[in-house]
Amino acid sequence: MCDQQEKDALLNYILTLLNIKASNDDEHKDLSIQMLVVLDFVKDKFGDLTAEEIKQAFKMYVAKEFPQIKVFRILDSIVVGEVLNAYREYRNEALRTYSHKKKLLLTQSSPVSESEKKEIRQQYLKLLFEELKQKEYCYETHRFFLPLEANGKIVITAEEKKKLYEDQLEIYIPNETQRLKNRSGYSSKFELKELQAIIEAKQPINAVVNICRAIITSKYLLQFTDSFESFKNQLNHE
Repeated sequence: MCDQQEKDALLNYILTLLNIKASNDDEHKDLSIQMLVVLDFVKDKFGDLTAEEIKQAFKMYVAKEFPQIKVFRILDSIVVGEVLNAYREYRNEALRTYSHKKKLLLTQSSPVSESEKKEIRQQYLKLLFEELKQKEYCYETHRFFLPLEANGKIVITAEEKKKLYEDQLEIYIPNETQRLKNRSGYSSKFELKELQAIIEAKQPINAVVNICRAIITSKYLLQFTDSFESFKNQLNHE
C-alpha cells in the first residue's frame, strides 16, 4: 500500500476525518493497537487500493455517499471492510462506464477526419480529467508519463522510481497470483507459471511499471484539476 510514514499519515487523516480521539493514556494505547490491526487488515485484503483511494473512500463514507452503510465514529476492521468494499464496487462500476465511453469515442467504423480526431481527443482528455478529479488517480495517465518526463514537467530520480516500483511490486505479486489461482482453465495456469518465471528472473513487469507511471503522472496532473483547460494544456504539448 505505502511506506510506514504514509501509513501513519493515512490513519491520522482518517481518524481526524471521523473525529476519533483518545481521552486518556489507556484509550490511546487501545487505539494504537486497534490501528495496527486495521493496517494489517487493509494490507492483506485491500492492497490494490492506493492511499489516495482509501482517503477518497472515507471522504465518500463521511459524506454519506454509500447509502447502504450507516456512518459511525468508529474505526475497526468491520467498518473499514464495509467502506473499502463499497468503494471498490463504486470504482469498478466507474471503470466499466469509463471503458465503455472510451470505446465509443475511439472506435470508428468510417475514416476519421482531423477535426473528428481532435474532438475524440478532447472528449478522451475530459474523461481522464473527470476520473482524476473524482478519484485523485487515473490509470490511463500512465500513457503520458514518458513525454511529460522528457519535457521536464515530471522530475523523478532513478532511486525514487526504484523505490516506488518495489513498493507496488510487493502489492502486485500476491494480488495477481491470487487472481490467477482463483481462475480456472489452462490459460490461468500458464499465466501463473509465466508470472513466476518473470519474478524469478527479476525482469520488470510492465503492468507494475504502468501502475507506477500512473501514480506519478496522476500526482503531477492533480495540480491542474482546477480547470479542464489547465489540465488539457499539460497534455496537449506533451
